[in-house]
Amino acid sequence: MDFLSAGALIPLLVFGARVIDVSLETLRIILLARGGRLIVPAIAFVEILFWIVSLGLVVNEFTNPVYLISYGAGFAAGNYAGILLEERLAMGICVLRVITSEEDRALIDAIRAAGYGVTVVAAEGLHGPCTIFYSVVRRCDLLPIARVVEEMSPCAFCTVEDVRSTTRGTFPRSGEGTWSGIPRQAVRIGK
Repeated sequence: MDFLSAGALIPLLVFGARVIDVSLETLRIILLARGGRLIVPAIAFVEILFWIVSLGLVVNEFTNPVYLISYGAGFAAGNYAGILLEERLAMGICVLRVITSEEDRALIDAIRAAGYGVTVVAAEGLHGPCTIFYSVVRRCDLLPIARVVEEMSPCAFCTVEDVRSTTRGTFPRSGEGTWSGIPRQAVRIGK
């Protein structure tokens, strides 16, 4: 009971509640931007419960610097944890744009073999003619596809942009329900 009477448990609870609260907040905001209408209210409910607990513990001891530091440290750690969580979940879809100095049929075929559509556009860059490939991919598949691009076309210039939803396109088939965090109704699978 010395641990409890020393007051070390409350700062740890404040820190932990803030980490959970801010992690959920980060995830909620990302899902809100991607149209996750059903899950966002549930996350918001749990998030606010943890926030109220942490705030309630600090308000009673507002002049105690240990409580204030644990509150602030929990906020900072929660932001970091939320970013890591979102990266691990890799929800949603994105556009992979690849710019190369020449049309690379092998690269196009490799991306298509992964089940994704590729749109090829002839363009002109600073150093003359070039080719732009566009492919809308699941974020969870982005790293493997980016590795293929890097191996097959190491001089290619690549950019990635988040996409809120798609209505048509060619994507690998997946299970029922949601598709990478987006309701299936917003995404047409296959052509």
